[in-house]
Amino acid sequence: MDITIHLEKEQADKLKYIQQQTKQDASTVLNRSLAEAIDAYYQQIRASHHDPLARLRQSKFIGCFKGEPDLATNSKENFKAIINEKYDPR
Repeated sequence: MDITIHLEKEQADKLKYIQQQTKQDASTVLNRSLAEAIDAYYQQIRASHHDPLARLRQSKFIGCFKGEPDLATNSKENFKAIINEKYDPR
C-alpha cells in the first residue's frame, strides 16, 4: 500500500533529527513509527471496545450533568420532593 503524507515543518525537522541520530532513511523511520502508533491506537480501541465503563469514561457524557450521586437510587423520593415543592398548596 502506498501512502502519501504531508508533514508540518516541526515534524519534518524531527524526522530529520531522528534520521541523523539513527542513521536510518525516512521510509524506515516512518514505517517503524507508524507501525508503533497503529499498534498503540489499536490496543486502545480494543481495550475500550471490550470495556463498556472505559468507553463511557472516554465519552463526553461523563460530567455533563449536575446532580446528587444517588439520583437513580433515590429517583422516586426525588420525584416526590420535586412534585411536592412545585405543587405545594401553601
